[in-house]
Amino acid sequence: MLPIEAIELDVFRHRYEGEAFWCGTLLGGCGGQLTTKLYTDRACSLSSPAC
Repeated sequence: MLPIEAIELDVFRHRYEGEAFWCGTLLGGCGGQLTTKLYTDRACSLSSPAC
């Protein structure tokens, strides 16, 4: 599960280094590869450039 707090995102990135996450098409997503987004003023997120 993606951490919500910015301070925990580096741990998440290190733990899953070299692995890929994909936007699920079964739920209406685009099927593109997801990347993490670091925010300090709101919850961190996974996003795809295509979505």
